[in-house]
Amino acid sequence: MADMESVDKICEQIRGDGAKETDSILEKARSTAAAIIEKAESEARTVGDRILREATEKGAVAKKRVLSSVSLEVRRIKLRAREEVVTAVMDAVRASVERTRKRDDYPRILAGLAAEALRMLEGDEFVVHADRRDVALLESAVFPAVRELMRIEGRAVKRLEGRPLPEATAGGVRVGLPGGNVIFDNTFEARMYRYRDDIRAIIFDGVFAPGDRIE
Repeated sequence: MADMESVDKICEQIRGDGAKETDSILEKARSTAAAIIEKAESEARTVGDRILREATEKGAVAKKRVLSSVSLEVRRIKLRAREEVVTAVMDAVRASVERTRKRDDYPRILAGLAAEALRMLEGDEFVVHADRRDVALLESAVFPAVRELMRIEGRAVKRLEGRPLPEATAGGVRVGLPGGNVIFDNTFEARMYRYRDDIRAIIFDGVFAPGDRIE
């Protein structure tokens, strides 16, 4: 009988120890599972944040690229519009210049252009080329005025020879030395080309508001 009680106690102890061991194993399993889940959630959050950050960065880059493209297109359109305005004004200027020949003071204008050319050249003999329509005017009105201008400045002009230009011109003169090696082009076309930057600046100042200018 005593032996049976001992066996029962041993079995009871084994069952008790087994239950404790089971509880310990289960607790460790629950702790391990919680740690694994927490780590997985942390990694998921990290990956999610990275994906969101990359998406945001890509979105910002795409937005910047689109805005830059729009800005360039707007600039291109404004530049084209500005050049159309400048071209229209330049055409109006050329038309006005071409009408200069009809002005009463055209001989005085030619004399001033010829005198300006002479100041850039050395010597006392010159060949003055002009449009065929103006050659007769050179001899009758322009050369006397040029000689007087030069006399006032203390410079004697021995000879002035008028010749027609090979091509038509809106007006003005092309002056050279008799040998033809040195020429000063003071035709209207040449002057407009020389002062093209100044003319454009005048157009910008007179036509465009400060906010419309594109450098």
